[in-house]
Amino acid sequence: MATCCQRARCSCTVTAGPGVTVEGDGSSSTPYVISGESTPTALGVTDTDTVDLTLTGDGTAGAPYNVAADVKLNPAPPQGGDQLIQVGPDGLSLECADVRGCFSAGDGAGYDEATGVITARVSADAGNTTSIGTDGGLFTPAADAAEPTAIEAADSSTVDTEVTGAGTAADPYVVTSSVILDPAPPGGGDQLIQSGPDGLSLECADIRGCFSAGDGAGYDEATGVITARPSADAGNTLVYGADGGLLVPPGAAAEPLEVGCGLQGEGTAAAPLTAFPVAGEQPWTDDWDCDAAANSTLKCDPGSGALWTPPEHTSAAITYQQLHPMGTPEMPATGTVVIIDGTAWAEGAYEADSLTTCRGLSFSTEFTGHAEVSWTAGAIFDLAYAVSIDGGGAASYLMYSELTPSGPAGRRRVTFSTAQAVVLPPHTGYAVRVYPAIRVTAGTVTIHQWITDTHLIAMTR
Repeated sequence: MATCCQRARCSCTVTAGPGVTVEGDGSSSTPYVISGESTPTALGVTDTDTVDLTLTGDGTAGAPYNVAADVKLNPAPPQGGDQLIQVGPDGLSLECADVRGCFSAGDGAGYDEATGVITARVSADAGNTTSIGTDGGLFTPAADAAEPTAIEAADSSTVDTEVTGAGTAADPYVVTSSVILDPAPPGGGDQLIQSGPDGLSLECADIRGCFSAGDGAGYDEATGVITARPSADAGNTLVYGADGGLLVPPGAAAEPLEVGCGLQGEGTAAAPLTAFPVAGEQPWTDDWDCDAAANSTLKCDPGSGALWTPPEHTSAAITYQQLHPMGTPEMPATGTVVIIDGTAWAEGAYEADSLTTCRGLSFSTEFTGHAEVSWTAGAIFDLAYAVSIDGGGAASYLMYSELTPSGPAGRRRVTFSTAQAVVLPPHTGYAVRVYPAIRVTAGTVTIHQWITDTHLIAMTR
């Protein structure tokens, strides 16, 4: 701090303060020199429950303090409800529309949430004398000196009765009754009874739509006229007589009809026209040995009366795989063909007659074997399939052989196949079975694996 004057005789007192330095003694030769560095003012902010303060800057000219404040809105009000105060770009707001949803109407009150209008709600029960007066307030008229007559309305299933008025001279009782028409009749149809300003009505025009014409009948819904309807098919002799009745002219039933392709009969009750299914002009027995009427594939549809035929050919294909017993077979005698467990491992059976009706059958089957065998040195052996036709004796077909007397021991996988094909006449069964077989002439043979793939194909002719 400095206190001085500019006159020669004035004294000057200088007191150094925080951040101020004083040099010199105040004489003419050594005047006071005051220098100093300003210290920035310390500034802090403290938040409250409703305002959040933010402080930025350091208080210097280059970065002055900046204090910003935001109002705090509780996102989870203590009562568990929604926050009603709104925050917008122009400040806080709370409008009527924001709070109207907080209210609802209970007994005796009405409330319009859209407008906020609260009203009294007068009961609609019969006998209530309270109403809204002309000034908009609740109004209950003074009771008459004499007790008013009580009137109640009782409805039935067909009449709706209503009583209005208070039974006073100014507002007498009025009894009104209306007939009840079922809007959904129990049968599920439309209500035919009409209700108009002059009463109930049911006219012919109202019920004519309930009727329609079926086979042999005609019906005009506009007029209600019902008639017989003769067929327009060619050859019909039924007509209307002069008196409007149905007429079949004498001798018309015996009139001969022209019969076209595929029809037989005379068109009479004794010999009606019927479909005649045969294979053109070729005799049926040339290709089929079945009765034509019982086994023809040409059918008459009972709904449409049209002729139709199902597919004439049937085919089937079956493929399956079978694993045979393994091990070292027991040989009863050297050089004998032995079927490996033929009872349990018979395979390839196919009953061809399961597909045949009146047609023949083309039948073929193929058996492919995949075997892995090992043998001792010097072994001589043959692998075979034993084939049985229709349960007959099994004939052996050699598939693979080792025939070197001085050969070394070995192990090998081999593949081989046999097939059977035949064309069968109608109603003929056919079965093919194969059995894995082996013939060992010298040494010992072990079967490690024997698998048969069976392919069966059958097709009607």
